Amino acid sequence: MVLASLLLSGCTNPIGPPEPTAVLTVDVDQINAGEPINFDARDSSTPEATIIIQFEWDFGDGSTSSTSQGLTNHVYDSPGSYEVTLTVENDQGGEDVARWTIHVNAFPVVDLLVQEMATVGESITLNGEGSYDPEGGILAWAWDLDLGDDSDGDGDPRNDVDSSLSSITMQLNESGEIEGSLTVIDDRGAVSSEAFLINVSTRIWQVTWEQKRVSVDWDGYLKQGESWYITHQPGIEARIMEVNATLTLSMDMLPQLPQDNFTLRLVVPQSGWDESSATSQENITKAPTAYIERDGMNPIPADSKIYRFDHADDLMLYLLDDPASRFGQGNWTWQVTADQADPDLLVDEIDPDDGNDWDLEVEFVILVPRISEVFE
Repeated sequence: MVLASLLLSGCTNPIGPPEPTAVLTVDVDQINAGEPINFDARDSSTPEATIIIQFEWDFGDGSTSSTSQGLTNHVYDSPGSYEVTLTVENDQGGEDVARWTIHVNAFPVVDLLVQEMATVGESITLNGEGSYDPEGGILAWAWDLDLGDDSDGDGDPRNDVDSSLSSITMQLNESGEIEGSLTVIDDRGAVSSEAFLINVSTRIWQVTWEQKRVSVDWDGYLKQGESWYITHQPGIEARIMEVNATLTLSMDMLPQLPQDNFTLRLVVPQSGWDESSATSQENITKAPTAYIERDGMNPIPADSKIYRFDHADDLMLYLLDDPASRFGQGNWTWQVTADQADPDLLVDEIDPDDGNDWDLEVEFVILVPRISEVFE
């Protein structure tokens, strides 16, 4: 009896060594693949007079670990459900086991269809409809259509949501590179992204120049000392090459009377052009006339030239805004002044005609650019 008493002294388990109590907790039990998870066994205990000397961890994915402290972490690289087994051992050889099931979520798979080469003016479709969640979850889409533009103004240009549709259509209005991304989020918050790059080339145009003659005319009646004015813009969307203006007065009633004298004046402020011409009469059988003429106003452009521009309107502006070919652009102001129209021969002290009828005819020679797109 004395021997038996000595053998059982200090033992709580008459069959074996005293056993600890294993307690296992985790910070989360649902994670995404590749994310770390923390395991905590610090609430495990062991009977008095014994101490816990080791924590054996089996993570259920073929990985194991042994620690002297009750804390550890692990990363699951593959989705699935894993049973974690914790074995707590004390210095008397006692053991206890605790288990916890961890669910590892798979990341969604991005299936992105993008046309990598395009031309300004095209509409292209970016399609992410084929993206899926391996576990069958519901997906959400987030398109950032320009990684260089902070469209939401939060300071980060790479996290914008420009569209949340599964498929979108873009109108390409500018050449260059479009760098963007599609982000797909599953119903457990797992996120997958894929970047895309679209090279947008400019368009190719051929320019030919068509010569046209454009005529305008005005007429009226002016008394001596009166003036008439008109302002217009000739040759809009064209290059003015020549102008021929003729002011013609009506013949006086009596040929022997002194003819009236009018002045024709042209002012083109944008070109610094100010020119005047007075009427004259070659002989008494012809009406007095005045002329303003100018040719070679601008250089003749090369025909059938090729240009690269995003839009035809931009090319048109470039052609017409050539600094060496802008003469005559802007407002033209014509002035007709009756310098001398009085007196004619008085009849019973009455001037039978104290003014004169006039007619102004102006002909322009212009070159109109005809722009046609060239497809390679």
